[in-house]
Amino acid sequence: MNSDKQKADQSGNDLVTKGAFALYHAENAHRVAEFKKSKNAEAAIAADFDAYRSRYLRKFKDVFDSLSEQGLTVIRAM
Repeated sequence: MNSDKQKADQSGNDLVTKGAFALYHAENAHRVAEFKKSKNAEAAIAADFDAYRSRYLRKFKDVFDSLSEQGLTVIRAM
């Protein structure tokens, strides 16, 4: 039972992290576009996201929770 709970928690955390990264991209499209011009674009984007990670994790978690309160579910498409 514990392993199932741990898997669900890990999957939920992964969803929140992926959602936070997507929110970062949406809110910072201009920055991401500039980073994409560099030689090591993925590393530059990841480093910038890491600088704001806690902010976007909190923001996405708030959206996630708000949607849940409304009976809506956020799932990751496969």
